[in-house]
Order: sequence, then structure tokens, then C-alpha cells
Amino acid sequence: MPTPLKRQALIREILAEGPVSSQDRLGELLLGRGVRATQATLSRDLRELGVVKGPEGYRLPMEPMRRRLRGLAATGALERVIRQYVVGMDEALGLIVMRTGPGHAQVVALELDRTPPEGLAGTIAGDDTMFLAPKTEADLRALAVMMREMAGLEVTP
Repeated sequence: MPTPLKRQALIREILAEGPVSSQDRLGELLLGRGVRATQATLSRDLRELGVVKGPEGYRLPMEPMRRRLRGLAATGALERVIRQYVVGMDEALGLIVMRTGPGHAQVVALELDRTPPEGLAGTIAGDDTMFLAPKTEADLRALAVMMREMAGLEVTP
């Protein structure tokens, strides 16, 4: 049985593919991914995720806006955000540490989460600092070079 966070991540993945007509259908889709959930659990998860029910069914909040933003990402939004906000970067104990001006780390991390480069497992962002977690040591170096190039920072050998 997955943790509530893992189950909710699966629900987000399912809803990111499009609206789901009912909680029963959502339960079926989760079951297809190996996760069994009661109606009460689904109801609680949907409430905690802020999922909304519209004419098409259950959907993530702001999903139409997210789709438009994904389209922007395909046109270089990730590179623009990194170039605009990232001012420094280091590698430390298997993580990439990126620095921005005050209040901008979450903007960059959000774009990285929306359009993750190959090899990126995830991000954690504070106010002006974020951590990028690569999947492997090889990914660490490749991501570090890619992020430095996008930010216009000096690439270290």
C-alpha cells in the first residue's frame, strides 16, 4: 500500500492526462496502476489536492493554465526562466544548488518540475535557493553543465 503522498502523486499524474468523470473511474484508474483506494480515501485525497469538479469531471486546479504553460515550455520557457532568475550555482554532495534573487527560487523550481530535463529526479525550493536532485552521478554532471549553460554562468571543467 503506497503512502498517501505517493497515492496523491499518482492521482496528480492521472488528472494531468485529463479530467476524470467520477471518483469510481479514478479508483479504477488507480487500481490499474496497482493502488486500491476507498471512496472516502479518494474524497480526502481530492480535497487535499485541491481538485475541482467541473462539467468534464474532476481536474487539477488551474489545469487549463498548466496546459498553456506546457506549450510555452516547449518554446523555451525553462531556459528563459533559468537565464532570467538564476545567479549562481554549486554542486554539493550529489545535489545541484542554484541561487536566485529573493523570491525567485520557487518560480525556477516550478518550471523545472513542469518540464524536467532528462535525469532530474526533483527539486526543493526556498526563497532564493533551490536544490536539484539528479537521478544518478552521471546525471549530476550533465545537469550541472546544462543548467550553467542555460543560466549563462561559466561552465566548470
